[in-house]
Amino acid sequence: MKKLLLLLSVSLFLFTACLEKEEVQEAAPVEKKPVVATVEAKEESYSPVLEFGGSFKPFREANLSARMPGKIKKIHYREGATVPKGSVIVTLSGEMAEAAEAELEAVEKDYERVKDLVDSGVLPQQQLDHLEAKLNASKAKVRMTKENMEIIAPFDGMVAEHMLREGEEFMLINPGLTPGFSHANGIIRFMDLNKLFLEIQVDEKELPLIQKIKDIEVIADAYPDTKIKGKIYSTETLVSVISRTAVVKIEINNAKKLIKPGMFGRVKISLPEVKAVMVPRLSVIRQAGTNQYRLFVIENNTAVLKNIEIIEDLGEFYAVKGISSGEAVVSAGKTKLRDGVSVTVSSK
Repeated sequence: MKKLLLLLSVSLFLFTACLEKEEVQEAAPVEKKPVVATVEAKEESYSPVLEFGGSFKPFREANLSARMPGKIKKIHYREGATVPKGSVIVTLSGEMAEAAEAELEAVEKDYERVKDLVDSGVLPQQQLDHLEAKLNASKAKVRMTKENMEIIAPFDGMVAEHMLREGEEFMLINPGLTPGFSHANGIIRFMDLNKLFLEIQVDEKELPLIQKIKDIEVIADAYPDTKIKGKIYSTETLVSVISRTAVVKIEINNAKKLIKPGMFGRVKISLPEVKAVMVPRLSVIRQAGTNQYRLFVIENNTAVLKNIEIIEDLGEFYAVKGISSGEAVVSAGKTKLRDGVSVTVSSK
């Protein structure tokens, strides 16, 4: 009897414990689904914009020098001075010209003396012919040395640099070492700055896109509020096998001489309209430490994480690849999501 009572007591205790456990389980709160807001991805038209940076270069430049060594007697224009075409910029000393003239005078006297002897039959004609060739060479030398005493401006331009000073000797090896410009022998670095080139490096894939563009917006960093009209002047024939880019020269007008060679400039080139799927900027997630981008779309009330490629940054929106027009893109609440989780889409 006692055993029976004990068995009933234990059974009753176990039954009561099970009931309490079930009540606790039923009372446990149900996990709430994340609430998100969505927008519809739409295909829209936009004008792609290519942006480049580069340095301004002179439209024309020349390192002016003499054709033989000599001492610089006078530099007629200071650095920065504007010089008309045909003006004398530098005069060299005339010692070499004087020496050449003295040599010519001596050869002329020899020629006259030998000519008299040839005419009288004392000397053969061959000796006179030889002396005549020497006389012509001396005349050419005098003419060349006189021309070499003056350096003439080959075009309207500006004296950018005195590579040598008055009184210094010009040697045939005298490189200009200013970084970013030509490296050649010379006395005067001379530039045409009425126009300038902005040289940019263009990727091989983008070259065909810009060939037919007529109006190009150029901005110099020194004058960020001034927009300058430019046009493509030339494209380098060869593409670099290392960078896969080619140099494109953008021509601009610089009549006021505001922009100096060596300044940095930027170019914006608007291409013809194209269509792409647009998504809000706030919907896009950048994977940390990479250039990979993702976003969540909602399919059957489930969050699906998709990889995308950004084609163009349009401010508040991105033009992207990787999703289709009409998909529901999460615009708010994405921080609470993971791939595959069930969600509640807000109706607001």
